[in-house]
Amino acid sequence: YQRLSHLVRASVLIAVACWPAAAQLTVEQKLADFQTVVALYAKQYAPYEWKLETEKFDLYKVAPWVDRIRKTTDDLDYLQVLSEYVAGFNDIHSSYVAKSTFVADLHIYTDIYDGKVLIEQIDRSYLPVSRFPFEVGDEVVLFDGRPVMEVVREISRGVKFANERSTMRYATDLLVFRDQSQLPLASRLGDTATIVVRKVDGLESSHTIRWDKSGFPVTKLGPVPNVRFAAGVRANTDETEAEPLEGDKPLEMNAARRLRARLQQNVVPAARRHLTGFGARGPIFRLPANFVQRLGRNRADYFYSGTYVSDGKRIGYIRISDFLPTDFSVLFLPLRQWATEIAFLKANTDGLVVDVMRNPGGFGCYGADLMGYLTTKRYFTFGNEIRSTLDWVQSFYDLAQLTVDDGLEPWEVIMFGNAYKDVLTAFGENRGRTGPVAICGASLEADPVVDRFFQPIGYDKPVLLLVDEFTTSAGDIFASMAQDNAIATLYGYRTAGAGGATTENVAGFYSEGSARSTISLLTRAKAYTAPGYPTSIYIENVGIQPDLPADYMTRENLMNRGVGYVEGFSKAIVDLINQKGQ
Repeated sequence: YQRLSHLVRASVLIAVACWPAAAQLTVEQKLADFQTVVALYAKQYAPYEWKLETEKFDLYKVAPWVDRIRKTTDDLDYLQVLSEYVAGFNDIHSSYVAKSTFVADLHIYTDIYDGKVLIEQIDRSYLPVSRFPFEVGDEVVLFDGRPVMEVVREISRGVKFANERSTMRYATDLLVFRDQSQLPLASRLGDTATIVVRKVDGLESSHTIRWDKSGFPVTKLGPVPNVRFAAGVRANTDETEAEPLEGDKPLEMNAARRLRARLQQNVVPAARRHLTGFGARGPIFRLPANFVQRLGRNRADYFYSGTYVSDGKRIGYIRISDFLPTDFSVLFLPLRQWATEIAFLKANTDGLVVDVMRNPGGFGCYGADLMGYLTTKRYFTFGNEIRSTLDWVQSFYDLAQLTVDDGLEPWEVIMFGNAYKDVLTAFGENRGRTGPVAICGASLEADPVVDRFFQPIGYDKPVLLLVDEFTTSAGDIFASMAQDNAIATLYGYRTAGAGGATTENVAGFYSEGSARSTISLLTRAKAYTAPGYPTSIYIENVGIQPDLPADYMTRENLMNRGVGYVEGFSKAIVDLINQKGQ
């Protein structure tokens, strides 16, 4: 009996209680669930030290979060705590996603212009003007009796877009389109919302709109039988890094198994339904009256392009809507279309405007390939400082065994071999992260595209790159390459600052949610200093600062489709052309 008792105490045995479970999770279940979320970031999250320094957020300081979880009275409040914990990273690539399809829509689009929440679009099929006489450009002052910016800031506690301005605009989008996968409390909404709208002349009016609800609303995560460790059994844990969950019991960083997910590079964030122009093929502004469109009319067109004349100069314009080709097996198709269009623009224009505003990102190496057609010189691409895990080690080990006989190019053999060595070295270190690893070629630099005589064929005239605070992820990378290598002059607003590769894992088995995690830090060719941040080579949070600042988010641009903005960047590219001709 004593021997059997000893074996029971030494083994991690799980006893499942058979009594009926409550509809909501127990506190014990919530804390066990929270452990898996914390453990995932403890294991995978690459920018930990960066966030500790810049955002003052320490993922290991769990005591305040545990206290909040203990005080939650239902499952939705618990899910809200999870969302806010992950939002503490201030990282668009990292978020907690609840398992819900529920959305509630008011059928208006709102955004922040001149620091105010303005109506940007109205679905008149749902909100006829006879009953809802507000107009585009009107200001939303109150939302359900509260100052609208107070509500927006409350929403922003659980959703982040890497910098304050982008986050507030992102939350303003969610003000009128509540997605429960991002906003756990969305299913608590009433039948209607009341907004107070102020017109330009100061006249205010109140309007009650019915929420258009769809999908399955999550209201509870239970019932779930309770799970307990057998009495006297404690798992081995490292008590030095995390705050205790309760009493003197340490946080068990490996208490539950995680499902492995394949690692992807710079995965595009889900396109927002209401954010005008996000990932759209065409521009958000109206191009000049003499603009002659070339690409963008046909479904097979990957880009939107054309030419126009400004101040006697012929200007080329081309928009890259995202960096996520729909099929990588036919990647040559967008590259061939890009090459053909750049060749035309090189032969027929004096300067080129490239538009990556409201580009949701995608794959950085695809952007690096496109950049090769905009320069005639060797250029730095970007590096990846990888938070090494066993998954990374095994993945790069498998790739490092391949040779040209397996179909790899010689440069790929070199790249994967070097990456494996870096990842393996980092894996042996506490919170090990590699140095900048090349993932697009044998080195961090790339050669421009050349013809069959090895002569560069890239665009060799002035280039202006349009960026804004929703130039995201691979869009950040593209802007950094253009600026660091003096390929283009950046015009607009600082980019989003989404500077890492990302993956998604199941996290929280009771809640059935998932967590997106940033598993690398992107690096630039040069170190930069930005307000509020230390001098560094990182893109995360800092973004890419424009050479010529210009803000599209004004009421004037909203009301006239950006006429002033277009005039501004047209003058800028003409000035660059004239400067080069001197």
